[in-house]
Formats: sequence, structure tokens, C-alpha cells
Amino acid sequence: MQLTPLTMLANILNALLVADSFWNAGLRGFLVPWTACVMVVALFGARVWFVMRTRRRRHTASLRALRRAAIHASILGTLWALVPVVLFPIANSQQQLMITAISAGMICAGGFALATIPAAAAAYVLILSAGSAYPLLSTSDPVLANVGWLLYIYAIIVVASVIATARTFGARLMAESRAEHQTQVIGLLLRDFEENASDVLWEIDRQGSLLHVSPRLAQMLDKSLDDLAGTIFVDHLRNPAADWGEAERDCLRELESRIGGNEPFRDLTIPILVAAERRWWSLSAKPLTDPDGQFSGWRGVATDVTHARRAHERITHLAHHDTLTGVANRHQFHTLVRSALLAVADNASSCAVACIDLDNFKDVNDSLGHQAGDSLLQIVAQRLSAGTRRNDLVARLGGDEFGLLLREPGNNSELEGFVARLLEQLQRPCELYGSRTSVGASVGIALAPRDGTDATTLLRNADIALYAAKAKGRGSFCFFDPAMALGSQRRQMLERELQRAMDEGGLSLFYQPQIVLATGAVWRFEALLRWKHPLHGNIPPAEFIPIAESSGLIVRLGEWVMQKACQDAAGWPDSIGIAVNLSPAQIVGRDLCRMVDAALTESGLPTSRLEVEITESVFLNETGETLGQLHSLHRTGVKLALDDFGTGYASLAYLRRLPFDTLKIDRSFVHEMLESTEARAIVRSVVDLAATLKIATVAEGVETRKHIDALTAEGCTLGQGNHLGEPMPAANVLGFLERLAHAAAPAG
Repeated sequence: MQLTPLTMLANILNALLVADSFWNAGLRGFLVPWTACVMVVALFGARVWFVMRTRRRRHTASLRALRRAAIHASILGTLWALVPVVLFPIANSQQQLMITAISAGMICAGGFALATIPAAAAAYVLILSAGSAYPLLSTSDPVLANVGWLLYIYAIIVVASVIATARTFGARLMAESRAEHQTQVIGLLLRDFEENASDVLWEIDRQGSLLHVSPRLAQMLDKSLDDLAGTIFVDHLRNPAADWGEAERDCLRELESRIGGNEPFRDLTIPILVAAERRWWSLSAKPLTDPDGQFSGWRGVATDVTHARRAHERITHLAHHDTLTGVANRHQFHTLVRSALLAVADNASSCAVACIDLDNFKDVNDSLGHQAGDSLLQIVAQRLSAGTRRNDLVARLGGDEFGLLLREPGNNSELEGFVARLLEQLQRPCELYGSRTSVGASVGIALAPRDGTDATTLLRNADIALYAAKAKGRGSFCFFDPAMALGSQRRQMLERELQRAMDEGGLSLFYQPQIVLATGAVWRFEALLRWKHPLHGNIPPAEFIPIAESSGLIVRLGEWVMQKACQDAAGWPDSIGIAVNLSPAQIVGRDLCRMVDAALTESGLPTSRLEVEITESVFLNETGETLGQLHSLHRTGVKLALDDFGTGYASLAYLRRLPFDTLKIDRSFVHEMLESTEARAIVRSVVDLAATLKIATVAEGVETRKHIDALTAEGCTLGQGNHLGEPMPAANVLGFLERLAHAAAPAG
């Protein structure tokens, strides 16, 4: 743009020279419009330059501006290409020489002027060189033809030079930009170092006395400049009033050793006592030499890293302790159990591991809320810590499960008495948000080396004993017995077989209809997972679903169920929906929305036809992420249903947390409502509540006509049960719908 006025002026002057040279040749009909066009294009370029010059300078060029420059250059090149094409054949030798000189000069000047815009330069040079060489090659004179070829070669050289110049220009700009950026970064770093109060320069002579004491160093040591001048630097670091431990003394001895040995050091962290407060400094320094090469002292940097040190200690504490209760976490528990087992092997002693599970924690969580549940966990941790000895370890393993490591368990009688006293302490009532409640616990105990010599085996056996204790009833404890492992072996067998069934297609889906009670029409089908083992027969979901959840297979299993259910439902009438149950483990993960969207996209099923069912157990470990995923899923159009509604104490609170579309009344209320006025009142209350909130209700367990009549009388709209339709494979769904349609059609 800076060359635009000069180049446009040159175009106008050259155009006038050409017009003057050929004015008497009888071509005024060409020369006048051609000259006018050159002037218009040149003036347009000058105008653009003037507008750009008056605006604020820009540091970048837009693609639109580059394209506009290329078009402008192409038009100008075309105008000048017309000169040799039109005038060269009728020109005399002197005029031909002038045309050739102007063309060559315009090619060179244009390529040079547009070198930083390679597209515009190439377009201009190639168009003008093609127009200039054409009349030369068209003549019968071999010399002129050779000149035409020379013009082509000349144009190629100019274009290559333009490309090379553009690359050099761009590289120089990028190098200048990087250099400017680095200069700014260095300036920022220097200013930051100068302004950062946690860093200070220090210098000592060969005797260790401070030189050039800065106000910042005095401030960091909480002393005056006069108190520090000429004093030994290390003496201020090893304050005799400080009561350091052995580890802190080792750090100070390391510093003295480095200084005494004239060895450079970096990031050496030492403790220091400043104003009766323990702080941490990081020191880096190197020895200095005088002009003769003799050692003359030290110069270094001191950084106050107290906050970083405390943060590191805090992170280390969090990595090994439960954030809610303050006791050890699962990772720390497993680590210390392994250490204890090594001591058992070395000393031929024994230790015990106990797994503790709270009995009615869910009831507290549901009735009083999660804050009360958290407070209860803290109280339990405090009581466990108070009831154990100093060398015992209390840990929270997750949820409402705790672990104990007893390094000196004593004999069985002593251990039984200890566990009984511990359970008694846990069962004492406590105050939670104005409510007086008590919580019991079940305990499973495994002894080493009798029940295991490695941490994995010992903890697994304690967990097996815990299951046996819970089976006995609340407030019980059990020692591990090998016979207990039989149930665990079946679980392990089912886990392996479930994995194989998932890999080999041994699982299937059945569909049970949800019926509109007033009309008998199908509203939707619920997908029910079935597993028929070739040797063990039908294995109920109540047995294999918990195994899938505990083993981590539930996520993959749930994804398959969602995909299969959506694929089958896509072949049903558009008015029929599909309901799919979600496990809490699927909702805790971050890929719920992605999984559902993938199943809907692959099957082509509209989101409005899909309903996902969740149970109140989802809210046991409720997090903001869990609720956020369900809200995101509902916003896509997928419906939400709350299964087994009415079996928990906090169901009303759940209705406020999520926008449910359906409430499923638990089958226990439906079965009892014919004989129990209380159960009937509960059903009526649920239906009235759902109607007020504009939520549909589905009654489960409809087994007789009396159930239908009673539910209809209470205003329930939908029902599900064997009386309305038994679970069926996907192949039977369309036939079932046809039979219903024929049965509903009027006779005749």
C-alpha cells in the first residue's frame, strides 16, 4: 500500500506515453477508452490507498483485502496486456521496441511492487507476460519469436523471485513477532521477580557474613538492617530457639555442608523460625570467585515457599485421608494393611482386619437429608477413633463402610469383647439437626495369618464375613469362616459367566406393557433384562444385577440394554414408547448423555418415545454432576420416571430435584390396597400428588381385575402387571398389539 501512489502514477504516465506514441496511427477508438480505463483503475487504487492511510493502522490483512488486491492486479495486468496484443502488429520497429520495453518494465515493476502479495503479483505478471509474448511469437521473425520466449522465461523468474521474496518477508515478520513476544515475556518475568516479596537476593563473603543486606531480606527475617549487617547468614537460619525435629535438622546440616564445601546447590528447602512462626525457605546459590580465581563468597536467591509447603502437606494429607471424616481413606488403609502383614510375617505375630457397614444409614439419609448423613458419618468416625487404641487404624472405605486395622488383636475372646463394646458405642443415640437417632453396624472380621497372608485375600475375607453378619441381622458381627466363601464363589462364578454371556449374546430383553387403565391401550413397554444360563437355568435379575454393579460390568451391560431396547422400539408404532431402567453406576459416570444419544441416533428412535427409570438409590450418593446429567438428558426430550415411589422417606424431596414425568407406585402398595386402608390411602395420596404436579402414575404389580378397579377408582391412569400383559420377547410385541386392536374393535 505504501507503493500504491508511485505505481498508480507510473501506470498513468505510461498510458499517456503509449497514447501519444500511437495517436497518429488511426487507433484513437482503442487508445481513448483504454487510457481512460487505465486511469480509472489507477485512480481507484489511489483512492483505496488514501482511505487506508486516513484510518487507524492495522496490523493484519484480511482475506477479503488480499482477494481484492489480486483482482485489482489482474484487471491492471489485463489492460496492459492489450497494448502489445493490439498495437504490436501495426507498430513500426521503433514503436515495437517501446512496447517491448514498457512491457518488460511493467512486468518487473509490478512484480517488485506486489512482492509481498504473491497471488496478486503472480496474476499480474503472468497475464501481462502472456499478452506481451503472444504477438512476438505470432510473427514470422525468428528473432522476435525468441524475444517472446525470453519474455516467458523472464516472467517465470519474476514470479519465482516474488514467491521467494514473499516467503522471506513472511519469515521476517514472524521472527520479529516472536522476538517481540519473547522480549515482553522476559520483561514480565523480570518485573514479577522484582515485585514478588517471596523472593530475595542474598550475598555473603568467604566467612559467611552478609553483604549488601536488602530491605526485603530484613523483612523476611523480621529484623532490622542494622541487626543483619555483618552477621553470619546461617546463624539466622538455625535459630537456637527453634525446636526442630530430626528431619528439619538434617535440612540445616545439608545447607552447612554445601556452604562449607563450596558446592553450588539449587532448591534446597530448609525450615526457619520467623517471629515464633515456622516457615520454609528454598535456597539456591553458587560460589563466587575474585579476579584471581579465588573463592570469595556466595550469591543466591531465597524464596519463601511456606504456602507451597503447607499446600503440599495438605495435599499429602488429603491423598491419605478421607475429606469428610478425617480418618484414613481406602488407599492408605490398604497400604498400612500390607505393612502390617509384613510385620506379621517377620515377627510371627497376628493382626486383624474388620469391615464395618452402618445398618440404617440410608434411612437417616432419606429422612433427614444428606447433610445429616454426613454428620452421622463424622460422629461414627469419631466414636471409632475414640474406641480404638493408639496403634489401631480407622479408615473410611467408601459410602457408609469403615475399616479397622488391629495390629494387636489379642485372642478371640478379647477380640469379641472389643468388637461388642465398639458396637455398643456406635448404637448410642446422637442428635442430628434436632432429631434424636441411633445407628447400628454390622462387622466382619478376618485374622492374619489364619484367614490370609496378603492384603487382597484378608480384605476379601473380611468383606465376606461382613455379608454373613448382615445376613444374621443388624448389630451383629462374624469372624470369617471358609464355609462363607461358598457364597462368594457363586458370585465369582456368576460374574465370570455374566461376562461370557455378554460376549456371546446370552442375554435377552423381554418387554412388559404399561396399559392405560381406562381404555386398555398400550402406553409403552418396559424393557426387562433376562438371563437363561445353559446349566444353571434362569438367573433372576435380583441376583446378577448387583454382581454386575459391584464388578463394573453394569456400564457396558446398561449400554447394550439401551441400544437393544431402542432398536426394537424403533420398529413399533410411533405412539408406543419404551422405558429403560438405569443403574446408579451409569448415572455416576460422565458418559450417560453420550450413551443415550448414540443409542437413539443409531436406532432412529425419537427422544420423546424414550423414558429412563431411576430408583431412589441414585440419590444415596447424589452429587451435582449426577443431577446435572439427568437434567441434561431431560432437556433433550427423554422422559424421566421415578421407580418404586413411596418406599423411601424422602421421595417428596426427590420430586423437587428432578423434573420427573412419571411416578411408579411400588407393587407392595398395589397388592395391599385391597385389604389395607393405609396402603389405599398412600396410593390415593401419590395419585393426587402426581396429578397436582402433572406427572403420570404407573401402578406396578397389577395381578387381578380388582386391582384395576381399585386403581381406577383412585384416579390412577396407567398400570403394569401380569394381568395386563406378561413380559414378552420383542418378536411377540407386534402380535400382542394386533390382538389388543382386534379385541378393542367394535363387533360386526
